Amino acid sequence: MAKKGIFYVILGIIIVMGFWALVGIYFSELDPVVSDNENIYINEAFGYKYIYNNNLELNLSAEKIKTEIKNQDMKIQIYYDNFKDSINDTGNLLNYGNKHINDDNEYIEVILEDTTRRYGIKTITTQWKRKKIDSIDNDLNYYTLFQYIINSDEAYSVLIKTREEINYKDYIWQIGFTEKTKQTSDLNMEKISPEKLPEKETRAGQLYKEIFVEKDKLTWGIFYPEANKGNYSKLYDFEEKLDFKFKVLLEYKGLNTEAYSKLFEIQDRIIEYTFQVLGDNSDPVVMYEILEGKHDKLINEVAEEIKKYHGNVFFRLNNEMNGDWCSYSAWFTQTDTDIYIEVWKYFYEIFEKQEVDNVLWVWNPNWGDFPEFKWNHYINYFPGENYVDIVGLTGYNTGTYYEHEYWREFENIYDPMMEEYSDYFNYEFIITEFGSNSVGGDKALWIENMMKKIKDYDIDVAIWFSSIDYDAQGNPARIYLLDETEETLDTFKKGLEKYYD
Repeated sequence: MAKKGIFYVILGIIIVMGFWALVGIYFSELDPVVSDNENIYINEAFGYKYIYNNNLELNLSAEKIKTEIKNQDMKIQIYYDNFKDSINDTGNLLNYGNKHINDDNEYIEVILEDTTRRYGIKTITTQWKRKKIDSIDNDLNYYTLFQYIINSDEAYSVLIKTREEINYKDYIWQIGFTEKTKQTSDLNMEKISPEKLPEKETRAGQLYKEIFVEKDKLTWGIFYPEANKGNYSKLYDFEEKLDFKFKVLLEYKGLNTEAYSKLFEIQDRIIEYTFQVLGDNSDPVVMYEILEGKHDKLINEVAEEIKKYHGNVFFRLNNEMNGDWCSYSAWFTQTDTDIYIEVWKYFYEIFEKQEVDNVLWVWNPNWGDFPEFKWNHYINYFPGENYVDIVGLTGYNTGTYYEHEYWREFENIYDPMMEEYSDYFNYEFIITEFGSNSVGGDKALWIENMMKKIKDYDIDVAIWFSSIDYDAQGNPARIYLLDETEETLDTFKKGLEKYYD
């Protein structure tokens, strides 16, 4: 019996030692070894480390959102998503977030799809290539996406862009996972500042000086659909009832419209010329078509018409790009926000060649990222300090018509947005469009409270969106009309008194 007991003790020791040996193997695989020609980056807030070749440069300017590592031949972007207390989960990240990677069109070809479970972690690998586009300087058109699913709430995504196809097995375990020992607030987030202000001698420079330097009162604007068709009677009726002149008028244009804006006929206004790259049936391939020069005629016409206008223009290109209702969102371009940036620069350079001198470039995300995945964070869409003059804000009280929406007061929308944008940007801010629904609360009271609050914000322009969003059956869902009732119009008028010239 004694010998049998000794046998079981020895067997138990062997089993325990074997278990810890396996644990050691597991964690050694999750903690990759650094060779002589490699560096390691450790993110102690998001709990990961990444091994990269020392010929790549580490960029931590937006470390709270992403880690970027790159050189001329490769760009690596690392994102950490935690969906705790969110309507999303890692299943949404894979199924909804990756929905358009497999788009069947002439520009995209999927090379490989692989799902494995290595050392307990579900790992999804997707590789695809995009048709090379000559207008993109140093086009990295081969993609490898690794998605490491830790649990239903947490996932890490690594997007690698290269000139040529890579063997994914050489990169799949460059990442390791560590304990989270810091707060997100400890991570770096460099404030983005304009490289240059508009030149003083240009019309844009004079506009910038007038609105953002010298004027100490908010400049008001309005949108109503009939104005785009040349019907100004509604505008004059508004202004007569309010005893107030709106300085800024909002216009929408797209690839299927003419370049000329009928608002130019009014002459004495600033036009917020919003150009949205939306093709037939919102086909996202138009983004690639633009970069191939297939829409140059219209873009040049837009530049020419704006230049001829004797007044000034806020040029707002592809606004709300972080929303999945826009076909220029990276959700449609295989999670690659660089495509949006390249299209922005393409427009900008055409305007530069045309010597358009009466435009301030307004970059304008939506208040929230939809889908709410880190690769779709609005900061990833910023075109660069040389290409943006003004940062626009957009947030609505959408009301309660739709089940997933709720009533929000003005400060509930703009307090958190202003706090975050002020941390991220050293730019002048404007509210490019906003309003309140009447479904779900007291709209007149909302306007009254908004008028009291808005003067305290560091905002120079605000444009009321006086229109209606309809549901799929054609019923009014979000009623933003300024003159919906006499009470809403009178309340707005009272709030405008402090802005009379």
